[in-house]
Amino acid sequence: MEIFYCLGWFVASCILMSFIEHQVHARLMHKASIPAFKKTYMAHALDHHKHYSEKFYDEPVPPGEDKEIQLTVRKAPIKALPFAIVISLVSWVGGLMFILVVTMHHWIWNKIHLEMHKPEARGFSRWPIYKMLAQYHWLHHRHPNKNFNVVFPFADFILGTNIKATPREMEEMRVLGIA
Repeated sequence: MEIFYCLGWFVASCILMSFIEHQVHARLMHKASIPAFKKTYMAHALDHHKHYSEKFYDEPVPPGEDKEIQLTVRKAPIKALPFAIVISLVSWVGGLMFILVVTMHHWIWNKIHLEMHKPEARGFSRWPIYKMLAQYHWLHHRHPNKNFNVVFPFADFILGTNIKATPREMEEMRVLGIA
């Protein structure tokens, strides 16, 4: 029974993280309306999207030079803390699970987002789940107001911001090797 309790909190944490990822991406990284996040908006919506809408990926970069598309994994537990404290009022296991999921999210995000834009043919790049996420993210770069999720594409479906590829887009993704 204990394993199902932990598994339930893990799933709930992944769902919550999907909504957080969606809202941060949609409201802070794609809108210039919040002055405190203007730098984030400019780096993402203007620089990142301009560069990667012209071409989805480019050459790998030496280690350490890929910071513009990285999240800080060591700061993930701190970012998770406000939510974890509230969740802990219901369950300390849930609070710890949320911190674990946020940390895991940041680590996975760094690996897959880097591979999407700076491919190095890492082992996971042949996995079907990675291909699906790469296609999903490619569509985000084509349709910047859609497919905000990168790691947990759940909130996009619930909030109606997901988009499916047209046959022409599927062909473009096949040419790129992500379909």
